Amino acid sequence: MALFSWGKGARLAEEMRVERPVFFEGHQFSLKGSPRHYDDVKTLIEASGKARVYFGEALTFERGAGVALWRVRAKEFDWLAPLYEWWANMERIEPIQFTFYLYLPEEPTRPALDLRVHPPDEVAAFITERAPWVTGEGRPSTEKVTSR
Repeated sequence: MALFSWGKGARLAEEMRVERPVFFEGHQFSLKGSPRHYDDVKTLIEASGKARVYFGEALTFERGAGVALWRVRAKEFDWLAPLYEWWANMERIEPIQFTFYLYLPEEPTRPALDLRVHPPDEVAAFITERAPWVTGEGRPSTEKVTSR
């Protein structure tokens, strides 16, 4: 342990200090989709400040296929319409079609919805109705309050 707080060790300890992120409460669910678009989708989800990707993997494997994983907590769903617009534009630009699947925490192995089949307002209603509202320290709550 360094005796003086201005030494090399003290500067290194300060640079390496990790702060726990502020907890973000909201409806908790997961999205899975194309690994190629991980960063763009994460940016779209978090753009409004009403949703946050609390855990994500740009490339994970599910039944032998490479997929991206976004675990999301969302208070509101105003990011869904821009996601659908971006998605339609990407499919116009690129020759490959892709989809997003929505998973709920209680059933992590089976998709609850294929976003290609449902419009943004139906997806938002489904999440609001079925996804758990998670408050402090990741504990699900029976109280679902979306206007905060």
